[in-house]
Amino acid sequence: MKKLFAIVATVASLFIVTNAFAADIEVKDAWAKASKGMVRNGAAFFDVVNSGAADRLVGVRSDLADRTELHSHIMENNVMKMRQVQGGVEVPMHGSVHFKPGSYHVMFIGLNEALEEGQKVDITLEFEKAGDVPVTIDVLNTMSMGPKSKAGTGHGHGSMKMNSN
Repeated sequence: MKKLFAIVATVASLFIVTNAFAADIEVKDAWAKASKGMVRNGAAFFDVVNSGAADRLVGVRSDLADRTELHSHIMENNVMKMRQVQGGVEVPMHGSVHFKPGSYHVMFIGLNEALEEGQKVDITLEFEKAGDVPVTIDVLNTMSMGPKSKAGTGHGHGSMKMNSN
């Protein structure tokens, strides 16, 4: 009986530790810009808040587009370009990372349908240690939002052409 109790206690403690770590990652204020007509690309933005040990966001999945990727902007030869993030995005211990226009963002390449204002869409963020974290994103009409909106600088990813060089 003591062996059975010890096994059950060990398994239960592993389950609790795993869930506690995943709970250290919180994704807040997730939004995407509504599409104007049927555009091929879109982007999502959010804040990742980590209340535990350092982790790394290594990927993203969705059914919204042909490809869903982690992207950032870089300045190259005095031209701002978008690039897929290689190796993931470090999320510091007890810190946060802001995915915002002009910086890190999730890129939807080859949208299956337009992103409509008021729609809620789902993606899954893949963390190195925390595992999969599902996120629901609000699709917003950034044209009707004021200057203090979530839209920030309002870069129009929906119609932006990507330079793959």
